[in-house]
Parts: sequence; structure tokens; C-alpha cells
Amino acid sequence: MLEVLHRNAAVASFLKSDPIGSARTGATPNTVIHRQGKSAVRWFHPSVPATAAPVVIVMPLINTWTVWDLLPGRSVVERLLEAGVPVYLVDWGRPGKEDAARPLSDYADVLLGRVFDRVRRHAASQAYPQGLDAIGYCVGGTFLAVHLALHPEQVGRAAFVCTPIDFHQSGRLATWASPSDFPLDAIVDNLGNYPADMMRSSFRWLRPSGVTRKWVSLWEHAEDPAFQQLWAALEQWNDDNVDFPGETYREYVRRCYFDNALVAGGWQVGNRPVSLANVKVPALSVAAAQDHIVPPPAAHALASCWGGPVETVTINGGHVGVSVGRKLPATLIAWLRA
Repeated sequence: MLEVLHRNAAVASFLKSDPIGSARTGATPNTVIHRQGKSAVRWFHPSVPATAAPVVIVMPLINTWTVWDLLPGRSVVERLLEAGVPVYLVDWGRPGKEDAARPLSDYADVLLGRVFDRVRRHAASQAYPQGLDAIGYCVGGTFLAVHLALHPEQVGRAAFVCTPIDFHQSGRLATWASPSDFPLDAIVDNLGNYPADMMRSSFRWLRPSGVTRKWVSLWEHAEDPAFQQLWAALEQWNDDNVDFPGETYREYVRRCYFDNALVAGGWQVGNRPVSLANVKVPALSVAAAQDHIVPPPAAHALASCWGGPVETVTINGGHVGVSVGRKLPATLIAWLRA
């Protein structure tokens, strides 16, 4: 009984200190080398001589980028830099009401095209090894896949981390986002941008027990400062979703969840087909074994529709948890150096 009271007091004291508000995420030094509208390209200079081609990391449009640079020792970006991989990261920024009419092609085609062009010129000025590789995480990986289907010459290799490709294999999320159950047009027509708080609530309802598990874990580690620091940083990131631009969201849900077009085909941007078979470069698909948002079958479907060789890897963890563990950056580094 005394231990229970002691743990309760420790948790109460920890929460009273406002650890979530004071968490310092995204602390690795970086320089913005390109801006377009609200988006930016962040350049992270490696801490050792470059041993691999620069990599362009495309993060999800619906979250802040800091989950891949959460804390020292818990940062994918930090580990890549330590391995000599120059990092350029796409920070989409925060859309406003004026962005509600922007189509998906503005992001996945036009903006990413300018990102690759700017990165290529900057990398040459730094005398980095020639060529570019790319990594996409979650929805960022989906946007990267669309871009490469339209511009397959952009990279030498592409890695996709917890990236939905076969959206009909997405479990409960695919059931919810079906044409018969999800009033997509009514939502976009009435709300414009899809609100971040609605998105956050939806993801939490995918696995309601996760909220309880979060607090139980904090109580179990009430006297572990390292766990508390990680817990607070993840809470800060989880509570900081970004609105999804309305027309981009409409096309994303319709083409991906309704039509499953990355697998089934039929998606066009302008008069160009979005066909992953057009991309012949080697690819890596990394899935998380306990991912309830992008289960491994949804991610590894890349192998069935990509035009080049695909290596598939499944690592322990959940959709977000893999981003703060050691296995993911080790897997990416080994692949980039191969």
C-alpha cells in the first residue's frame, strides 16, 4: 500500500511540473535551406565525414516532423548523422484556411519536385557523394511513392517506413474509411481542412486501450527519469497534430482508401498515371509488427506493385514507437550503406 501511495505521489509531482509543455523536441541543429509557402527543407549536417549519399526524409503532412528527432538518444536523424548520412528533411508546416483548396498534386508533385531540385543543388555545393536517396514515413511515404511514380528519376533508392500502400489491408481504419460509411465530401465541403483534433480522436479510438496503457506505463515507471522524459516528449508530439488541407484530404481518402489506387491503378495526376511499376530503383519497406494504423500487410504490399527490387523488414514496435527505438535507424543505416 505504501508503494502505491509513493508511486501516486511521484506521478502527481511529475505532472505538476508541466513536463509536456517543457519537453524540448527537435533539438538537433539544422538550417533551413529552402522555403515554399509554409513548408521548409531542413538540412542536418553530419557530425562525421559523409559516408553515404544524402537522404531526403519526407515526413507525414498530418504531424510535426519532430518525432524523428524527439530527444537526444531517441532520434532517427541523430543516428543517421552519426553514421555519416547527410539529412534533408521536409517540414510541411501548418496549413491555414487559405490552403483548403490546394490539391494533393501541389504537395506530392510540385512541392516535392522543388524540394529534390533544391536539395540536389545544395548537396553538390557541400561536395557530398553524388546522388540522392529518400525515406518516407507514414503518409509522407505515400506522398513520396506518388512523386516517384511521376518522377522515377529523382532518387537512387527509396525506403518506406510504416507507409500504407495497400490501404484495404489497413484493418479497422480501412473499415471506417469506406465509401459507404465515411461521408468524405460532406466533411470537406463543410469543414474545409480536416481538423487536427478530429484526426487525433479518430486514431485514439482505433485502439482505445492505448490511452489507459499510457497512464499505466507512467505509473509503473514513476521513478525512472529517462522514461518520464520520453513519455512527456511523445505526449507533446501526439497532442500536436496538424490540419489536413481539405482538397488534398479528399483526394487522399478517395484514391487511397476508397479506390486503393496505388495497388489497383487508375490514379492520374494531370494526364500522368500514378503507377509504382514505373519506378525501377531498389526499395526498402519497413513495417512495425504491432502497427494498428499501417499493419505489415498494408506496408509490404509495396513488393507487389513496385517496379524494382523490394526488401521487406518487420521490426518490433508500434506505428510511433519504432521512431524512438534503436532498431529503425540501425535498419536504415545498414540499408543506406549497402
